Amino acid sequence: LMLSFSYLSVAASLILFGCILWRLKRIQDTHKIAALCLWLGAYACFTNSPILSPLIESEMVVLGQNLSLYVGFPIMALIMLDVAMGWQWQRAIWGRIFLALAAMFELMRRAENGAAYGEFILWICLLALLWPIYRIIRTARLQGQASNRLYIGMGFYFALMMVSLGSFNTGTMVLWSGLTLLAFGGYLYFADSTMALASPSESPK
Repeated sequence: LMLSFSYLSVAASLILFGCILWRLKRIQDTHKIAALCLWLGAYACFTNSPILSPLIESEMVVLGQNLSLYVGFPIMALIMLDVAMGWQWQRAIWGRIFLALAAMFELMRRAENGAAYGEFILWICLLALLWPIYRIIRTARLQGQASNRLYIGMGFYFALMMVSLGSFNTGTMVLWSGLTLLAFGGYLYFADSTMALASPSESPK
């Protein structure tokens, strides 16, 4: 029962933050794609919760898990890079990335390398996010906003990523990745009002 409550709580939080991000005006396309990633995570948490999964077709449960882990999670890592670097990718680019990730997963699945591919994707996400996290801390220090809470938050993120890697072949993988998505979504929301990694006026088009 407690595990089901955890899944449902994370799912509800992902939905809420997804709605908030969808309504934000700054770097709108990026926030809308981030909201989609959070909603994919919410769907995976709902369908994988022990209290609901027996009532849902197994194909729908697996679909939610695959979309969240192999598409939503990598896109969220790219969103953090996009915000940190000020690329401001448009929705059409994100759509192509979505399709490419989905196609790559299907190829790996048919080649029976799905698990190895999943672990590889998580390691790539972890390494790719080192730069945005460095930029977050550097910008905060330059603006005099660095604090213990920021460092605790970054440490919390890395802990979630490492737990996700360690639990890849267990039923809690979706829960840990959902928590990490929630941490990303929360950062994007609060960064919109407290710090700018790359404001539109300073970012290259």
